[in-house]
Amino acid sequence: MNNIKKALSSLSYLIYRIKWNFYPKYNIISKFPFHVDIETTDACNLKCIMCVHGTTGVSNPGMIDTTFAKDLINQVASNGGYSIKFNWRGEPTLHKDLIELVSYAKKKGILEVQINTNGIPLNKEKIEKLIEAGLDRIIFSVDGASKEIYEKIRVGAKYKQLVDNIITLSKYKKKINATKPLIRVQMIKMTVNENEVEDLFKLWRPYVNEIKINDITDRGQGNSLSVGNKVLIGRKKCPQPWQRMVVAYDGKVLPCCADWNFKWIIGDASKLSLKKIWNSTKMKNIRYLINKYKLDEFEPCKSCFSGISYNYENNTKN
Repeated sequence: MNNIKKALSSLSYLIYRIKWNFYPKYNIISKFPFHVDIETTDACNLKCIMCVHGTTGVSNPGMIDTTFAKDLINQVASNGGYSIKFNWRGEPTLHKDLIELVSYAKKKGILEVQINTNGIPLNKEKIEKLIEAGLDRIIFSVDGASKEIYEKIRVGAKYKQLVDNIITLSKYKKKINATKPLIRVQMIKMTVNENEVEDLFKLWRPYVNEIKINDITDRGQGNSLSVGNKVLIGRKKCPQPWQRMVVAYDGKVLPCCADWNFKWIIGDASKLSLKKIWNSTKMKNIRYLINKYKLDEFEPCKSCFSGISYNYENNTKN
């Protein structure tokens, strides 16, 4: 029976990822988003140099109501949504009921439940409970391979604490013979840490499933941190409004993960169902404009910080 469940889960995941890539390319609109970001909080415990929390700051941060979050999970589950990530602009592990929400989502049949985290608020107990709750993927933001560089970037964090937490997670998985959560370590490459990329791979290969290096994007800090090895040559179709929606902790719904400043609010999940918002006129309008490649003519696409909607080429002069 367990083997059958694993096979069905693998098949469902394959179908999910095929749709994720296929639908935006051919302008196919599903009845409900494949993925929903549910923001547990927009608060953060760090003041990173490349993030809004460390530059302009976030005014009046709050936490999602647990009952409201469960209602959103119910909607995703009942409408055939495949994936939920419990964060957006803040640190999800600051929410007191995160483990409960992860467990609830898995019990409701959500195929993939994920979080992005800086890893600092975790401890051995929380790590073990997240694994036991059924978390499928955990993505750690690790922007340095040395204490000096890491703590210079992630202001307020302790490098040893982060390393200990990731290794604790890896070892506990092995101890109980668990395959989940998949562990990803990712770095935002910038001028201050570009020389530590190779060391990052060497350090984390024995402990994690994935390592990803992303280029710095502008979230208000300007281009002073850019490594400058890519040149923008134009825009391309952004797939996000065909794949996902974002629900802020207060219920506001956005069409993508890059609209941090709420420039294209498509609805309020405390008043309307996610399905109605997904199929709303505002959502249709943003898809229309993106299909017409007018991304430089309206917000939030005009000032998007996500590299997914840009075409770059390597800067051969550097």
